[in-house]
Amino acid sequence: MAALRDILVAFLFALGGFSILSALCPLGWKNWHQSYYAMYLERMSWADASEFCETIQSNLVVPNSQAENDFFWRMVVERLETVTDKGGFWIGCNRESADSSFVCDGNTEGMSYTNWALGYPQQLGAPRCVLMSKEGNGTWKTNPCVPPKGKYVVCEKPNTARVHCLTADENGRFVNDLP
Repeated sequence: MAALRDILVAFLFALGGFSILSALCPLGWKNWHQSYYAMYLERMSWADASEFCETIQSNLVVPNSQAENDFFWRMVVERLETVTDKGGFWIGCNRESADSSFVCDGNTEGMSYTNWALGYPQQLGAPRCVLMSKEGNGTWKTNPCVPPKGKYVVCEKPNTARVHCLTADENGRFVNDLP
C-alpha cells in the first residue's frame, strides 16, 4: 500500500510540475499586459520581417499606447546595450504609395497612436515603412522598406492562454508582473 501511495505522490508532483511549466512564457518571449514580445537581432527587409513573425504565429510589433511604446523602447535599450551599430527595429506599420496613409497590422482604422520623431513622417516616395531607431529615444521614423542593411525584428503575439508568466527577480524569487 505504501508503494502505491508513493507512486501516486510522484505522479501528482509530476503533474504539478507540468502545470507550472505550461504557465511559463514561451522561451525567449517577454510578457507585457495581454501580449508576448520577442526580439531578433537578424537584419531583414520589412516584408521579410513581417513574414518571419507570421511563421511564428505573431506580427511585427505595433505600439498602441505611450505605455506600450515605452515598454518596447526599454526592451530595445536592454537588448541593444551590447550592439554597437545604430540599427533600428521595424514596427508593423507601412505606406504602400506616396498618396496613401500609413496602416498598421491588425488595425483597420489607421494609426490610433503614433510617436513620430521631429520631421516625420517624411512624405518621400513610397513604399515607406516605420521603424524605431536606437538614437531616436523611442520615436518613430520612416524608412525605405528594403534598406541596404535591413533592420531588426520584434514580434508580438496575443497572450490568449489563461496563464501567467512568472518573472524572477535578481535573487531568483518569483515576482508579480501583472499590470
